[in-house]
Amino acid sequence: MSLIIDLDTIKQLAAQKRDSFEIMLYQLQEDDDLSEDAIDALANTIAQPIIAAIDCKACGNCCRNLDVQLGEDDLERLATGINISLDSIRTLVNVQDHDDPDIVGIFQAQPCSFLDGNLCTVYEHRPTSCRDYPQFTPDFRWMLGWMIEGAHLCPIIYNVLDRMTQEVDDLQRAQD
Repeated sequence: MSLIIDLDTIKQLAAQKRDSFEIMLYQLQEDDDLSEDAIDALANTIAQPIIAAIDCKACGNCCRNLDVQLGEDDLERLATGINISLDSIRTLVNVQDHDDPDIVGIFQAQPCSFLDGNLCTVYEHRPTSCRDYPQFTPDFRWMLGWMIEGAHLCPIIYNVLDRMTQEVDDLQRAQD
């Protein structure tokens, strides 16, 4: 499997293929014949070998560019894990009103204050949003819009979406 991991190339290709990704989004959200389970199974089949093949420690681009959503449990885990007060952790957080009551805010700094080179210095205690990133399932169909927005930042997301565009066409043809 040939994967593209160069960030400059990914940025260019994600921009070039954005229309294809948007068409896939439209196809998946408008086709009621494709089950959530079938779409998620396909996404997992494509994503797992890509995730296994790409070393996030060689990139760290998400930690430099994305907002890290934080819940109260994330703040407590960080404070306990790195042995500082919860109040000290809160000074790093920009509290925000959010539709999700479990989200209390985001880290103020970008890149992340806990990033050293490409490595997370609090990896064992990192927030849930970091643990889950990039997440393709469950509900690939409904998370796809956010993935398209992040395709230019993450080699894993770009490569998964690139492969999914052809597979979704094939899946739809098989349904007809």
